[in-house]
Amino acid sequence: MSDEYNKQDDGEGEDDQLSPAALPLLSPEVSASVFSAVMNLMVELREHPVPPLARPVPGRPGWFSAPLARDAGLAEYHVREGEPGDDGPRIYVARIVISDDWPDF
Repeated sequence: MSDEYNKQDDGEGEDDQLSPAALPLLSPEVSASVFSAVMNLMVELREHPVPPLARPVPGRPGWFSAPLARDAGLAEYHVREGEPGDDGPRIYVARIVISDDWPDF
């Protein structure tokens, strides 16, 4: 999990952010199913910061893990209450693990 978000940026910024490690999942080389699963996650987190299948990460307040649509993988993210005037909480997606990369056992 990335600790870079724990530094709490106080400047102007987006309410929902992907870490630099997760941004490549939005490139043209990514399969349509992975791209749509990541976009579905972002929309779902915007509507419900802690969706029904999300689970808290033990020992990490504000951190959750949630499965991607169609069992495409797993995302780890942080939820922080927004500032007055924000549209909602701030969400930082730190890591996304795609199931195609998991080894076969």
